[in-house]
Amino acid sequence: MIWHIVGDTSCDLFTLDGGEGVFDFATIPFTIRIADKEYIDDESVSTEEILKANETHSDIAQTACPSPEAWREKFAAPGPVVAFTISSALSGSYNSACAARRMLQEEDPGKQIAVIDSRATGPEEAMLIMKARELILAGKSFEEVEAALVKAAADIHEIFALASYRNLIKNGRLSRLKGFIAGHLGIWGIGIASDEGEIAMRGMIRGDRIMVRFMVEEIKKIGLAGKEVWISHCKNPECAALLKKQLESVFEGIRVILLETRGLDSFYAERRGLIVGF
Repeated sequence: MIWHIVGDTSCDLFTLDGGEGVFDFATIPFTIRIADKEYIDDESVSTEEILKANETHSDIAQTACPSPEAWREKFAAPGPVVAFTISSALSGSYNSACAARRMLQEEDPGKQIAVIDSRATGPEEAMLIMKARELILAGKSFEEVEAALVKAAADIHEIFALASYRNLIKNGRLSRLKGFIAGHLGIWGIGIASDEGEIAMRGMIRGDRIMVRFMVEEIKKIGLAGKEVWISHCKNPECAALLKKQLESVFEGIRVILLETRGLDSFYAERRGLIVGF
């Protein structure tokens, strides 16, 4: 029986290799509405178009998580399912996936469906998906896979850096004047995903290199969960590469993987933003 690995599009992954005959992989899109246009966060969406629209319009933009029916459609195929969502503290995606699981298990009580709350977004969700891949290929049972993923979700951490503050201003979380000053002075906002999956700010840093050093120091304080670090970047390969180089010089023997943000994380991280799972 083939396993099914399913994520929402906050995972920043499009494909998952090496599963032929063992597992398949699919992502379920969020939708993003800016002004009068709706963007479906699928393989064809233009992140540049989303960014430009958000930068151009002053209206509050909205995002919508996948519906229970969208999750149910992916869960219904024969075989065990492992699903991953953005933090339940930030979105209703986890609740939608759980609702889909309840519907299917009412029809088939033996249906095996694990829904994992990443308690973050982007690279942390991607790391959990890769962990599921590893466990499934190792021949672990459904119960073993679910237990290991719940533990991994509690162990992995996330830190982010924002260079733009439009969404914070639009949603009233930062004054327009402060956001304008911060943006024009090249000030980075550094934050973490808390243990509850909420956003907690760590500091305001001026300059790319100082930002990278600050992030490395924060990661040293918190500690790595393993030997991998994943970095999602929004149109900022230069800073992502610089952070990768610094991390590899500080943590011996680690592997650093770079991703580009998909639509949802591009919208929230904004242009030049970085999200790091570790």
